[in-house]
Amino acid sequence: MKLEKFTVKDIIFVAVMAAAVSICGMFTMPLVMNIDLFGLRNMASAIIYALFCMITIMKVKKPGALSLLGLLCGFVVLMMAPVMFWSIFLAALLSDIITFIFFRGFHSDKAKVFAATLFIPMSLPFTLIFSMLLNGKSFGEVVEKSALSIVFCFGTVVLSYAGAKIGQKIGKELQKAGKLS
Repeated sequence: MKLEKFTVKDIIFVAVMAAAVSICGMFTMPLVMNIDLFGLRNMASAIIYALFCMITIMKVKKPGALSLLGLLCGFVVLMMAPVMFWSIFLAALLSDIITFIFFRGFHSDKAKVFAATLFIPMSLPFTLIFSMLLNGKSFGEVVEKSALSIVFCFGTVVLSYAGAKIGQKIGKELQKAGKLS
């Protein structure tokens, strides 16, 4: 399979979507950033990221689109929290790779929903690892309230899927209007 190159138009669109994700995140993250419960921050951002990821890959159907989105979203938080940069970028990269392995790109609706749904849940392992390394906590201390952690992780997946489906609906309406081809 031949990999397509990104055009300037693609990169600008992905950058606009990254800016939209970052702006929306600036409204949700302050609400949960001081609450130290594993998975809560991921769950709070799941629907937003999935929605904009879906719209992004509906427009830019090229492998690497999610990685570029993750890279650009990560740049926004790089100076504040380098850990968040790596978490966002690696999650996007893995989502791109896994989707490419299973679907060979973003050409089907299932592949798009899968990729958009996978993005934030893929950040959960990185959040766990970074929480352990940077805070000097053990695995047990990070997931101290394990029942809540399980609920938050499950909620992250559910909200990611919901965000992907909402993004798909918005994207299809934008396509009908000729704004997203």
